Amino acid sequence: MLVAGLLFVLFTQVERGPRQTRRAVVGLEAPAFVLLDGEGAAVRLSDFRGKTVFLHFWASWCKNCREEMPFIQDLYERKKSDPDFVLVSVVYREDPAETLRFMEANGYDIPLYTDPGEEAARAYGVTGVPETFVIGADGILKKRVIGPGNWNEL
Repeated sequence: MLVAGLLFVLFTQVERGPRQTRRAVVGLEAPAFVLLDGEGAAVRLSDFRGKTVFLHFWASWCKNCREEMPFIQDLYERKKSDPDFVLVSVVYREDPAETLRFMEANGYDIPLYTDPGEEAARAYGVTGVPETFVIGADGILKKRVIGPGNWNEL
């Protein structure tokens, strides 16, 4: 048992490497992130403290993302006037200009953010899209959804 424990510690240290970024775990504090908004201004998770954050990674090249987008737009329409909620839609591995063309062609107006160096995606363990994280007003990660979600129930 001791050997297994030591191997686990060794494996996690090797996998994390020198940066040792804390990963997103439901029930624990959500990892900090810095994204860029449509104007190029830095936006941090801490900017949204006290609000529920709907952190959604997606791309227009992703079939499931395209199918899910009307539901994301509906969620945004329902919640955009709620001062305690913020939707953070993050472009994943795509030229933001391409994403904007897709959004404009389909009449979507959700706020769009970019993730320089994919630091946020890495911290949240994103392996594909869509992936969504719901962070409570207290900063605790409440939910992780891999693949498209049913956002009518949020």
